[in-house]
Amino acid sequence: MFRSAYIHIVILGLLVLGCSRMAVCQTLVNVDAIKGIKIYNEALINTPNLESSPAFMGDKIAFVYTDVKGTLFDKEIGEPFFNLAYAQVDINNTLLNRSPYNKRINSDLHEGPAAYDAHQNRMFFTRSHKEKRLYRGVETDTFFLRIMTADLNPAKPDVKPVNINVANYSVCHPALSEDGKTMVFSSNKPNGNGGMDLYFAYFDGVEWTGIINAGIEINSNKNEVFPFLLNDSILIYASDRPQGMGGLDLYVSNLKNGVWQKPEALPEPFNSLFDDLGMIVRENSKSGYFTSNRPGGKGKDDIYRFESAQPIFGTDIRDIVTSTIQVLDKLTLEPLANAAITLTPLDIDVNNFTLSSYNVDMLSGKDPGDLILKLSPKKGQKFPEFYTAENGKAAFQIKKSQKYLISTKTPGFAPLELIFDYQVFGPEFNIVLEPEDLAVEDITNNIDDKSIIDENQSVGTTLDSILIDSKAGDVVVFENIYYNYNSSQLQKVAMDELDALARTMTARPQLKIRLEAHTDSRGTSQYNLQLSIDRANAVRNYLTTQGIDEERINIRGFGESKIRNKCTDHVPCTEAQHSYNRRTEVVIEEN
Repeated sequence: MFRSAYIHIVILGLLVLGCSRMAVCQTLVNVDAIKGIKIYNEALINTPNLESSPAFMGDKIAFVYTDVKGTLFDKEIGEPFFNLAYAQVDINNTLLNRSPYNKRINSDLHEGPAAYDAHQNRMFFTRSHKEKRLYRGVETDTFFLRIMTADLNPAKPDVKPVNINVANYSVCHPALSEDGKTMVFSSNKPNGNGGMDLYFAYFDGVEWTGIINAGIEINSNKNEVFPFLLNDSILIYASDRPQGMGGLDLYVSNLKNGVWQKPEALPEPFNSLFDDLGMIVRENSKSGYFTSNRPGGKGKDDIYRFESAQPIFGTDIRDIVTSTIQVLDKLTLEPLANAAITLTPLDIDVNNFTLSSYNVDMLSGKDPGDLILKLSPKKGQKFPEFYTAENGKAAFQIKKSQKYLISTKTPGFAPLELIFDYQVFGPEFNIVLEPEDLAVEDITNNIDDKSIIDENQSVGTTLDSILIDSKAGDVVVFENIYYNYNSSQLQKVAMDELDALARTMTARPQLKIRLEAHTDSRGTSQYNLQLSIDRANAVRNYLTTQGIDEERINIRGFGESKIRNKCTDHVPCTEAQHSYNRRTEVVIEEN
């Protein structure tokens, strides 16, 4: 339905939201993985109406939907106007708890496919635009598509058009590279290869520039739409070219030596005799979502999820890398010789927790009725045990795309297990083992900066005087706004400082602030960036519960980009030292 409405609109000039089948394509799609693919209808968010075009939006999934209960109806396509919503993602990657975006995002016209730049906490999305145009001497209202951008740091996003839009033509369907500086989009502007072509644009820090057509390998004389970039090297998109199975089909191309290769049509069950489009894939290529109007769904277009035990896109010899580990004494940082190390492949994605990837044991808690779920990763066949040399080092070869459980042990030290991700740890990293008789360290003795306020101290008076004396641009470091590792949940000690801040903002109604959240260096930089945004949001949400207008609070997440001590990637640190970097800073914007 989305496809037929889309094509109808293009023809009217109103709205736009590979390898051939006979060719031999063996380098990209993992045929063995496709055989075991499982497809699930996202029944908790799909309705009898239209749900389409999923997009990763931080830790949520955005999508396009229609609502027959809405008051706005497009007579040209016989459908309600398209809007944008988002859904939560549960531990099995199922989508649930759908919510519409606010009216800053959803206008009185159509909103379409979206993309997200976590580095700027900025959303890009498609919106219809009305222009006056002469048709046979008569001035008429004509609708085209534009790409809009919304800064999500303010509570009420500031929405503006991007500078790549073209008058009297449609520019739509943004997709972004991991760093947010490359955009793929679709347009029917002049000098293309067909109806809608894919283009690339590059952000120079001020505006989008360097716009180029994706070329004749990617674009046909038909329509290429709904692009997605996977790991900056795989382009997935939909096309209605004649070599497909029917309607819109999904195609994939990989970047090789700077050139996009001839696209390959994805096999069943991704493509069908019906419209298949809007596919997005997680970085491990084992899970993702796509849209289809195939029979058996709940509505006109439905969102489907796929899960695979193997990456659906193959890898080559360049995926094999060498890593070097050094095992150290936690107290002295002296190397430990003859430490035993084992490596076990894991079937998990560290950035997307899936319960099915773990063995689950149910244990009794301390109190009656309490239950504890003990999770241990499902493991493949472990590698043979190997040992560190006199300098505490050992080298091993692994797949760069695979996650591993590293187990390290040596007499006199507590054994240690950790999940190893080459993308995080890199080719060289350290492991520190704790002597078995080492007492638990006091957190206050391990933090590099002694200016941290004691957690039992009342900070209301001190905080009030700091803010009152501060001017626009000054920064107040909230040392006690701590978070648990890998969580955006505020620790209880944070409430004292936030309550004091709320009292100050209540007493000074002109005061406007920006919350800047920071993480420690553990985890991927991309994951930490999103985590910091979530943490800043957690603080803003708490302040609004204390009666502070959300429009007085902007946010910004920095992830691990501003570490305050030595604890950067691959540097052995205590938990206390890592905790020192998990903080929120308050920037005075107006006082």
